[in-house]
Amino acid sequence: MNVRTLRCIPAALVALASFAPGLLAHPHHPTNTLQLAALDPKAAAGGASGPVVSGSGMFRYEYLPEKLVLPPSVRMRHGHGLCRDAEGHIYFTFEPEKVEADTRVLVRFEPDGSGATLLGADNALAHGAPHGLNIQVDSQGKPHLYHANKDATVHKTTVDGTVEWTIKWPPFMGNYKPTDVAVPPGGGRVFVADGYGSSMIHVLKDASGVYAGKSWGGLGAAHGELNCPHGIAYDPRHGTFLVADRGNRRLEQFSLAGVYQSTVQAAEITAPCNADIWGDFALVPDLNGPLVILDKANKVVSVVEVGKLLGAQGFRHPHDAIWLANGDIVVCTWNPGRLGYWRRLPPQ
Repeated sequence: MNVRTLRCIPAALVALASFAPGLLAHPHHPTNTLQLAALDPKAAAGGASGPVVSGSGMFRYEYLPEKLVLPPSVRMRHGHGLCRDAEGHIYFTFEPEKVEADTRVLVRFEPDGSGATLLGADNALAHGAPHGLNIQVDSQGKPHLYHANKDATVHKTTVDGTVEWTIKWPPFMGNYKPTDVAVPPGGGRVFVADGYGSSMIHVLKDASGVYAGKSWGGLGAAHGELNCPHGIAYDPRHGTFLVADRGNRRLEQFSLAGVYQSTVQAAEITAPCNADIWGDFALVPDLNGPLVILDKANKVVSVVEVGKLLGAQGFRHPHDAIWLANGDIVVCTWNPGRLGYWRRLPPQ
């Protein structure tokens, strides 16, 4: 493993320590380590007499409990991050109950939600608190995974889980607890959402993970300020970043240079965790229970009520969600960790 410690930090960045040390935990939700990962997946619908269906218009979905079955060795505390590659493979990372020699926290599924494979030669990715997960293809056409870890750490790996670099920021940087990572196409930069730390977006060099000398945001409620930027996603619809500003109950749109552009707010969005883009549509998992689907103008067109329908089976708090190539949805939940597949239905 290639581990580098950042040694030269501009004085202005050291001031990050003064920002909001209390953003470590998910607010307003008690800790619960209920074990659901080992349940028979067919029991996940809670004995419902018929299909579990939610959404409206073009985006109606049916929950399929037989898909995305985790290996029996997995002992998951929280489901945290999702992404998919160009071939449609689904990648999932989670926080384990405890870290042992054989613990692996990166899982790959086939595009249809079958064939779970645990990745990585060792347990390097399991330490700390694995959180956000993203993927990007480099200029040579090779895909890489980017892992945000709340233990002041960002990893870059191959899609098989081999670590390419690890950056752990030193204690004098202050309160630094990354929650997500985004890498826009061809930019050579990694954008880190410091959701539970400084409430800033930090920029790293993609080749090495070293700090690139730029940050923006900071704790506040004014536009351009952030309060727990829990997720960051490149939005190809507008060529911008879409930041899940969870503490402010909104999405903030920034240029790639970090300049504030616009705000997305809706009654259905109360604790946004992330965003994923499929064509003209954005998918926003909300910690309070729903998956909210937005059109190109960022207006709500459908709501999939994951928490209301499956909360009793553990799907209480959607933490990340992604589109599949055919419009199906994969969602993972926090506290307890669960992983679910929702099949898109024909519009009524």
